[in-house]
Amino acid sequence: MEIAVGSRPGVPQRGGDEAYVAEIVAPGIVLLAVAHGFGRIRERSAPTVAAQAVRDSLKRRVRGERRDPRTSLAAAFSAANARVYAHSGSTDDYVASGTSLTAALIVGDHAFVGHVGATRAYLGRDGALTTLTTDDTIGEGQLRLLTRTLGTQPTLEPALAHLRLMHGDALVLSSGALHELLDEDEIADALRVSASSEDVTARLLAIAGIRGDGAGTVIVGRAFHEVAPESSSRRPQMRDAVLALAAILAATIVAILMLHSMFAAT
Repeated sequence: MEIAVGSRPGVPQRGGDEAYVAEIVAPGIVLLAVAHGFGRIRERSAPTVAAQAVRDSLKRRVRGERRDPRTSLAAAFSAANARVYAHSGSTDDYVASGTSLTAALIVGDHAFVGHVGATRAYLGRDGALTTLTTDDTIGEGQLRLLTRTLGTQPTLEPALAHLRLMHGDALVLSSGALHELLDEDEIADALRVSASSEDVTARLLAIAGIRGDGAGTVIVGRAFHEVAPESSSRRPQMRDAVLALAAILAATIVAILMLHSMFAAT
């Protein structure tokens, strides 16, 4: 998989911070994650704490284990929620910290997507764009309110999705600050006209820069499957089979002619 990460510095929207992970957490297993939130925990932003908690949990769970990736991803979100909630200082009167987080755990040609909050994941396939996540929000525009985030409640289960990646598919993860400045048609166009993941991220960040001064993060991962080795090895095998069949036919014809000659002579 070809992966590129782009972050646009600027004034964080809604007073939030950004964090991301794009890392191999075990042989053949890649984690992509983006977080956007508010508050600080021991001098680190809540999004950073949550993203690293998801990464650390998955590193422990997927190495040497053969459990369902969905179970591991859900447990990683629970661990992140517990870590932020335990140190956020939340009370009945106010919420000290919280964060949206969207993560894609890629195992071979399978992608498992976990989500909570207002960060997003998209799938680009054959020129079309599909939103893989649903914002946990109510209202519109400046009146929009988050209904679920990591760290604002004692227990939490993420929304989970599973998909099979085809050759040429693209996964796009974006922070809430960034995709508020872009529409889905622009993301789809960037995937169609750009040759690489790096080109896509640069194009999207450039468009967002024209729209506003908010900070944002986007991760693009393109799936490129290797051609199966059978396709290249079948040709010489077929050629050998044809040659062998031709030799057998030639020998049969020669034998028939010899027998015909013998009977004719008698």
